[in-house]
Amino acid sequence: MKRWILIIFCLSVFHLYGDVTFGGLHLSESDQLLFSADATGPLYGDYRTMFQADLPGQSMQQLTFFPERVVLLENGTKFQIENRFGIFRTDENFQNLHSVKEFPAFENGKEIQNGKISNVEASPDGLYLLYYRPVNYSYADLVLFSVKEQQEVVISTENEFSLDNKVARWSPDSEYFIYSNKGALYYFSIDQYENSRIIAEDFRSIGEGGIASVKWSSRNDLYYIHQYRVYKINSAEFFTQSIYSGLFGIGTMIGKVPFTFDRNFDSFDISPDGQKILLNRGGRNLFLYFLKTDDYRSTGDIKSLPYLFLPRNTNIKRVIWSGNDLITILASSVLNGKFESSIFRIDLISQEESLTFTQTDELDVEDIVLAEDEKNIALMRKDGVEIKNYTSWTYIRKFEHSGPYHIMWKNNEEIIISGSYYTELTNAVSGESRIITLSQPGDYGYGQDGYIYTSSLGNTYQLDENEEWVSVNEKVEIKSPAVSSLNKRVYLEQSSTGSYENMIMVRDIKGYGTKTLFAFPEKQYEPFPDEEDPWDLQNFTHGSRIRRREVSLVFNAVDSVEGLTEILNILTEYNIRTTFFLNGEFMRRNPEAVKELSLSGHEIGSMFYIYFNMTDAKFKIDEEFIKRGLARNEDDYFLLTGKELSLLWHSPYYFVNSEIIRASASMDYAYIGRDVDPLDWVPLSDCTGDSMYLSTMDVIEKIMSDKKQGSIIPIRIGQTVRGRDDYLFQNLDLLINGLLSQGYDIVPVSTLREHVQ
Repeated sequence: MKRWILIIFCLSVFHLYGDVTFGGLHLSESDQLLFSADATGPLYGDYRTMFQADLPGQSMQQLTFFPERVVLLENGTKFQIENRFGIFRTDENFQNLHSVKEFPAFENGKEIQNGKISNVEASPDGLYLLYYRPVNYSYADLVLFSVKEQQEVVISTENEFSLDNKVARWSPDSEYFIYSNKGALYYFSIDQYENSRIIAEDFRSIGEGGIASVKWSSRNDLYYIHQYRVYKINSAEFFTQSIYSGLFGIGTMIGKVPFTFDRNFDSFDISPDGQKILLNRGGRNLFLYFLKTDDYRSTGDIKSLPYLFLPRNTNIKRVIWSGNDLITILASSVLNGKFESSIFRIDLISQEESLTFTQTDELDVEDIVLAEDEKNIALMRKDGVEIKNYTSWTYIRKFEHSGPYHIMWKNNEEIIISGSYYTELTNAVSGESRIITLSQPGDYGYGQDGYIYTSSLGNTYQLDENEEWVSVNEKVEIKSPAVSSLNKRVYLEQSSTGSYENMIMVRDIKGYGTKTLFAFPEKQYEPFPDEEDPWDLQNFTHGSRIRRREVSLVFNAVDSVEGLTEILNILTEYNIRTTFFLNGEFMRRNPEAVKELSLSGHEIGSMFYIYFNMTDAKFKIDEEFIKRGLARNEDDYFLLTGKELSLLWHSPYYFVNSEIIRASASMDYAYIGRDVDPLDWVPLSDCTGDSMYLSTMDVIEKIMSDKKQGSIIPIRIGQTVRGRDDYLFQNLDLLINGLLSQGYDIVPVSTLREHVQ
């Protein structure tokens, strides 16, 4: 019985993401079929993968490997690629890339996955993998897999699932990892596992928090922030301290920070010597502190500590803190609808008397990776990888590479560059490189010599006897595509089920039979209801129930801006255009965010000039008041952006009556209601016995249960006044993947309205 070691729980957005298209059929005389699969996913867009099917032997082999995720295994001796077609691994020589039998792969009969694939976290020594195995839309079991023993064990059940956050944090020596579950942190010991002494989860508790609350030092000490205190935990003391955690606090307090740490929005980094902390508060405020336990009285000289304030549209992508206390920070911003990067550095040794963050002149840097000996740093750009001396920040050399996605140092001299067209191993000293694999093919086919050839960026490659792609210099004549031989005939047939737009059919000429080359998708989309629900264009609460399988996500910006950057980033990754509603208070408090939204390409509607319950009997609301409030919002938006709001609106809190709707209709506004209330606005302080409060994961499950074809699903931007444990916008991709797994397109509200007429 096959083990399902990894389930990449995501499908796609629109038909653009939902469907896989097969084509490029080339049948050889010996009934070897070349074909391609075109798929589209977040981050990377469209890409093509080539396969060869042995029709007589009824087997299939993948020939190109697109690097959606990459990882080094077994102390850098093996290289692994993960994508929607499976997981693939090289041998010790970085050759012979093949699917891992224990993981599902399309070439072994598994359905092609769509959308964003989930993390597989490798231990530093590469001997273990951690990943989520989803049990529904938002919960998953945490699974540990031994690469050498080819065995798996479920570590924790029904964890809160995440696609982007780390699955866990491995200790540098690979002996422990820390994971979170339902607001608590736990450790796991590899030694206890290997000696069959796994302790129950309740006795492995560290304390409250999430993955953002912990970091390992290079010396295998765990640093943990709880509220405003910073603790250091020696990994050798995990067992004793967790057993008695109810009696004694775990770890030793080594310092304090001036803010209560919020695991939803904050993060931190610890210096290699464990004496300093870089606190990232809310994603935009970076503070450097020297850790000390007693801050009641100041001693010594008063020193102004460095502080870096970033725009709200900025995310910290990477923090590098070297052993000589040189910090480099890569930040990414959304500006005018496009991503821009910036790099900041601070030297805690040479700048000791005047500590300040300085911005480099580097632009368009997508990632930075430091070599293990910390001498050189690699900067990934859209056209290649640049090597610099890390301390002096001086240029060493650049390697051209079209469309790189990932870079990693194999050792202090060799660097792996994986990109849109190929993955290569390059020597940063000599400049020599070799192709590990092609990411996707260009034109392809069988040559007159029987070998498989393909083109990429003007070069021609041959698949040699060792199943490696090698560049050929001479001109190669490729046979014209054939779809029949003496024994077989192949053709494409449209498919109306699941996520495959078409299927490859194989007809046995001599045996008189036709069958599909591979199985139909296992996942079938939700059926349509038999009857339409009534709808009203002026008081629009849902779209058609029977015409299209589509929903609208609408984002309500009430007053605060928390989460907006994450939302825009995720929508950009998925290439989704959706609808935002802006309240006047939001525009007054966050004018730059409004400008950025206006440039994002999303549909922008109104949520009135002020935020209050318009149906409250204490207020007398007449037609003139409604008109003035809507007009004022229009004018304020135009003054900020030079653009007009769309004639879509909804009232604060969605509280409305027929008189209010009639008044807005007189200005040609359409009122946009909802048919799903996710309850993501309910604050934590309402947690009583009969509270409506739901965790984000339960909110997602509620949405998936309540939604129908044509549903309008609102999501609140910003923190609630009385706070929550977590926020829906932090796991927006999980919600999107859940909707897509049921075959839904995600469209703006205006599109829903168009499709009912």
